[in-house]
Amino acid sequence: MNAPPHVSSLKLEALAMGALPPPERATTQAHLDTCLACRARSEELASHRRHFTAHVIPRAQLPSPRGVSWSDWRWWAPALALASAVVLLFALVAVPAPQEPELAVKGGAMLQLFAHRGERTWKVEEGEALAPGDQVRFVVEGLGLPYVLVVSVDGAGQVNTYYPFGGHESVQLPSRGLPVEIPGSVVLDNAPGPERLFALFSRQPLSFESVAPALRELSTGGAEVIRDRRRLPVAAGAQATFLFEKTQP
Repeated sequence: MNAPPHVSSLKLEALAMGALPPPERATTQAHLDTCLACRARSEELASHRRHFTAHVIPRAQLPSPRGVSWSDWRWWAPALALASAVVLLFALVAVPAPQEPELAVKGGAMLQLFAHRGERTWKVEEGEALAPGDQVRFVVEGLGLPYVLVVSVDGAGQVNTYYPFGGHESVQLPSRGLPVEIPGSVVLDNAPGPERLFALFSRQPLSFESVAPALRELSTGGAEVIRDRRRLPVAAGAQATFLFEKTQP
């Protein structure tokens, strides 16, 4: 069964402004409760709105609209949600601000990390520092190849299978040609230094033992080699990689 589609930015804006009908609002909120990618996008859109409110609107000195009372707000909200999306686009072009997470694949396989710590969930940037105990989830896209194996090597020389966690071979993705949020999460250990992940996509399952020698060879090169290496010499149809740093506990 295919994963449910991601929520559009326009609908996220409408949800934040209370402009969605109750049934659609409940459905959208339920999706956000289970989809890290959309929740992170919602948080970034909220950040853009705060930036716009604090820095753009005061400079614009817009007059208050006449003939519109607060009781008219819900009638105006759907139209304002659409206007908000347009204004948000202008703000992204005219004002330096964080960009919205890109989940579309542009010419290659994709591995994206989302981290959760306390009450915060965010999109992890390449090379970002994470802490022991952070929960990490993955979004992948393999150019239509049906199987994926997510493996890692860290600065302590440990090699692991992250998806399927502790498994012996790759598993079939629930859908092809679309970004897929891998079920489950990984809790980071306290081994400091770099950790590099590889998502290996293939038409047939790959065994962990067939890729473990390349991972072990990479681990012997030390931290700088782990930071620099972006491809494993293994029989995968497509690869994606991601690096993050683990801080001292």
